[in-house]
Amino acid sequence: MSKKKSRAASPRTLRRAAGRVEQTLARDRERLFTLEAGGSPARAIDVPSASVVEAHALSVRCPLCEGPHEVLEHAAVTAVTGARLREVHLRCRQCGSRRSLFFRLLEPKPN
Repeated sequence: MSKKKSRAASPRTLRRAAGRVEQTLARDRERLFTLEAGGSPARAIDVPSASVVEAHALSVRCPLCEGPHEVLEHAAVTAVTGARLREVHLRCRQCGSRRSLFFRLLEPKPN
């Protein structure tokens, strides 16, 4: 009996397989981003005032490509629990992906 030689995978097949792996990795990174601090209203980042929200949001890198973000909108929202939140809509300057970060304004303390 003779053995058949297996054919090498074509370049297109290899590219498509690599693309699927990249898509899965991107989806997992985005999911991890939503589980980190600020990724959802339940995990809002505590800040002393609204003036530091945009500066902090701009310091966060894109989870997909590690690129810088730009702020599209900074909106005041109220959570179901009644907490005062700020939602910052971000867009990555490199890959164009969009996401939101959530911040919780802490109650002012008396001097």
